[in-house]
Amino acid sequence: MRYKAVVSYDGTNYSGYQKQINDVSIQGAIEKAFRLMTQIDIPTFASSRTDKGVHALYQVLHFDADMDIPQERWVEGLNKRLPGDIRIKSVKKVNDDFHARHSSKSKTYIYKVAKKPSSAFTCNYEVYERGFDINLVKEDMKAIVGTHDFTAFSPNKEGKPPVKTIYSFDYKETKTHYIFKIHGNSFLRYMVRSIMGNILAIGTGKKPVGHIKTLLETKERTLTAKTAPACGLYLYHIYYK
Repeated sequence: MRYKAVVSYDGTNYSGYQKQINDVSIQGAIEKAFRLMTQIDIPTFASSRTDKGVHALYQVLHFDADMDIPQERWVEGLNKRLPGDIRIKSVKKVNDDFHARHSSKSKTYIYKVAKKPSSAFTCNYEVYERGFDINLVKEDMKAIVGTHDFTAFSPNKEGKPPVKTIYSFDYKETKTHYIFKIHGNSFLRYMVRSIMGNILAIGTGKKPVGHIKTLLETKERTLTAKTAPACGLYLYHIYYK
């Protein structure tokens, strides 16, 4: 039987989602919990391989298991064996052709920019840039929306197709943060953090207004600003049918 699980996690203490031989990963911790619960090795397949320090509010994975266990028992049993910064939110049976990554239609990420310097208790979950002016970035945010070649926004060592469609890129302002939200059909590695790095640079006057359009037109990665820190980034939602 194939199961779909929704997971949330704080990525601060992990090398990233994907399992690695010599580092502590989210996937490694989850598969260890499966092994402790069932006494067998159960491989998992995730929708997104988030990087070191990136968080997730809604990560999706699938796994196959020849055992008919109710959702609540999967959730309870796995969470008992997971560290507190990784939580299984739900588990349900799905069709055998469901694939956490290949079946996804689009993804949404959010990025948190603080309005004041971070404290010892918030520094792993936001980014602060002194002098950031939201009014400087509004036009550049509009330029991101649509179908573009995002070569300038990723090293793309995997050689994946660089043309992606961004459905929306907006922000919400609270008393303490600017929370940016970007929704697209898929993303290159580091693409969202690179976009946000350029937004932060424009908002602080390090890059000129209109810089995003220049990057999209020239596809020149050497012109891009520094990639934004991972700690401000959250995988927000994965959309399927």
